[in-house]
Amino acid sequence: MSYQLDPKLEKWVRWSDEVYNETQGLLIKTKLYDDYIEIVKNNPEIQNPRDFHDWVMRNYYESALMVIRRLVDTNRDCISLINLLEEIKCYYQLITKEFYLREYPEGDGVLPATRDYAEDRFDEVFSSDGLTLSQEVVEADISELKKQTEIVEKFIDNTLAHRNKGPKGKQSIETKHIRTAIQRIEEIAIKYLDLLGKGGYSELTPTWQYDPAEIFRKAWIS
Repeated sequence: MSYQLDPKLEKWVRWSDEVYNETQGLLIKTKLYDDYIEIVKNNPEIQNPRDFHDWVMRNYYESALMVIRRLVDTNRDCISLINLLEEIKCYYQLITKEFYLREYPEGDGVLPATRDYAEDRFDEVFSSDGLTLSQEVVEADISELKKQTEIVEKFIDNTLAHRNKGPKGKQSIETKHIRTAIQRIEEIAIKYLDLLGKGGYSELTPTWQYDPAEIFRKAWIS
């Protein structure tokens, strides 16, 4: 049996694809960068001079920060994670248990235990009445997302996107703040991908079917 979606729900499902692609792209950058750093750490002979390594590091962090900014961009014309959550908060009644369970139709090859798990998850994670999404759940996630990305946003606005005059333009940011922001973005993205019909993810970093670091095993300078 097909489930007829409200136009807003259809839009949110489309937006979730954009959020997925943007978030996964951020995590791919991070994974490749971390692997690169491990290669350098484990090879003392290639650690100096640092020019190339510094260039790689700067490119990664500038790129990652701009992705974070896009995901929490509140401009009304932007498709972003924060705007998706804000819209869901305003029209939370549209997301019902019936909507959530549409991916687990009864009698259509879905094991009863799988559907039972989905029902329990909706009740435990998303709803207080067992019928519709709780607005308070979305509000809490918006608050957490803003909290964990606020420092990053300020740094981007004052230093990276355009350099302000005075002390603001000379701000720095600790790696831990960037990594915490990335982690929370991934966790919240996974949660709302699940809510909108793309469940099953424990993380969004893909598993490569090959070794991207293979290129570093080739001798190329004689």
